[in-house]
Amino acid sequence: MTTSQQVSQPPAETGPQPARGAANRRRLPGGAMVWVLALLILAAIVLSKGVFIRPSNLTTVLYQTAVVGVLAMAQAYAVISKGLDLSIGATAILAALIIGDSSSADPQFLPHLPLPLAILFGLVVGLLVGVVNGFLAGRTAVPPFIITLSTYLVIVGVTFMLTQGAPVTQPAQVLKDLGEARVWILPVPVLLWFALIVVGHFVLSRTKPGAMLYAVGGNETAARLSGVPVARIKMFIYAAAGVFAAAAGLLFLARTGSVSPSAGSEFMLMSVAAVVVGGIPLSGGQGKIRDVVLGVLILGIAGNLMNLMGISPYLQMAVQGAIILVAVGANQRLAQGRGV
Repeated sequence: MTTSQQVSQPPAETGPQPARGAANRRRLPGGAMVWVLALLILAAIVLSKGVFIRPSNLTTVLYQTAVVGVLAMAQAYAVISKGLDLSIGATAILAALIIGDSSSADPQFLPHLPLPLAILFGLVVGLLVGVVNGFLAGRTAVPPFIITLSTYLVIVGVTFMLTQGAPVTQPAQVLKDLGEARVWILPVPVLLWFALIVVGHFVLSRTKPGAMLYAVGGNETAARLSGVPVARIKMFIYAAAGVFAAAAGLLFLARTGSVSPSAGSEFMLMSVAAVVVGGIPLSGGQGKIRDVVLGVLILGIAGNLMNLMGISPYLQMAVQGAIILVAVGANQRLAQGRGV
């Protein structure tokens, strides 16, 4: 066919084009979960007839979510690296029991220690749990899910063996005072959570290990070929998660004034829920501390609203499950729209 005989054709499609609605959703300022949070706050104000925005209630929401907030940051480190830490809830309770009993004037299963040493003892235990998890995750082919599930079972067994199932009810009075102390209207545990948010954000966004963490989660093989010390990064990830979990245990003890070996069984599930609701994919390699905070606040506000409305705790569990399912589905839909 000669040039004069050729007929101009319309340009070929290069692939499926995103729908206008999907493109608009991707341009939402701040991300989809920010808008979900905003709509949830608006609904809470309307349905509670303004009770929700009373300063005392807002403080309560933050106070009740601080522990899960710290645990969710620990979980985020593992999830971004394409892992999962099922041991953080048990680690938090073990650390709380150690700090509470060793700081007590009448310890039950540990020698008495001054409060600073008791706190250091609990944090070191959390660090050691994380180091064990990180070593096994980095040096063996066993999936982190199985490693941390095994660690969880070991910790629960050790906790009940040490305590014989008895709760710690008389920690140092300073801890109780810390849990009740306020700076202006904010409880000290909430301020400690805010401080850990800053630390967690700095590590992920401003440090070399943070950048390597994303590389490992995105493609571990490519990261290893690029010279990333994968085993050491996994050690760092789970060690940091262990320390964050122990810090959450300290905040839990300060808030409640007592701790039982069976307490916090839902902590692990809530930490995973906050991560996925915030929009961090379990496939790894993506996510920010901001996403974790959004997830924690969404779950915390939803729970508070249901309490204000007098909804049964059993029904609340079902509603939270539905929130998690909808959030994960929405985030996957948005990810597909972006071609991720």
